[in-house]
Amino acid sequence: MNARDWTIYLPDFWEALGQTLYMTFFSGVLVIGLGVAAGLALYLTAPNSWCPRPLVYHTLNTIVNTGRSIPFIIMIVILIPVTRWIVGTPLGPVAALVPLTFGFTPFFSRLIEANLRELDQGRIEAASVIGVTTPQFIFRILLPESLSGIIASATIILVGLVEGTAVAGAIGAGGVGDFALTYGYQRWFVELIFIAVIAMVLIVQTIQLSGDAWIRLRKHKR
Repeated sequence: MNARDWTIYLPDFWEALGQTLYMTFFSGVLVIGLGVAAGLALYLTAPNSWCPRPLVYHTLNTIVNTGRSIPFIIMIVILIPVTRWIVGTPLGPVAALVPLTFGFTPFFSRLIEANLRELDQGRIEAASVIGVTTPQFIFRILLPESLSGIIASATIILVGLVEGTAVAGAIGAGGVGDFALTYGYQRWFVELIFIAVIAMVLIVQTIQLSGDAWIRLRKHKR
């Protein structure tokens, strides 16, 4: 078997692709869930909002700003003790979920807050006048009216997570990024680098086109 035959590394590529999809999907679920919750809290507790809580807002705002200001590669290193405590190891795709979640949730929560602020102020005042409760306001008015923006923001964050898996892969998380670095760059198989790039492009395009299609479908139904 020719050691320079790039096709012998294809089984490693398929494994790496599965790891990237795993990291993107599960970190996406965590980031979107936590980000929506944090974005709602920022919006609802802000000054002159639905239920102002200055202490809660400024505390959460500081946490979000701090999380956004730390470069992701540094976030991974800082969180190594936390990752080891949660999953038992700082290496592998499961371990990568920890820094991916911590690293991208602050940015997504800020996107959600911005989407929620686009809600027509007249709808908010009308809801307040008729005595709508906070859960009713959230699930019947706020989230439904902002859903298209939330979908667009989720698309952005999922694309960012794909890129994040490549960064995490460079320091032991596995995935397509690690495959491209280990087998493509270090062994200089240009074909493998090309395959890795194509795979990442296809993943990103699939996410983007799916998000755009969902938004168009919602607008068509309305």
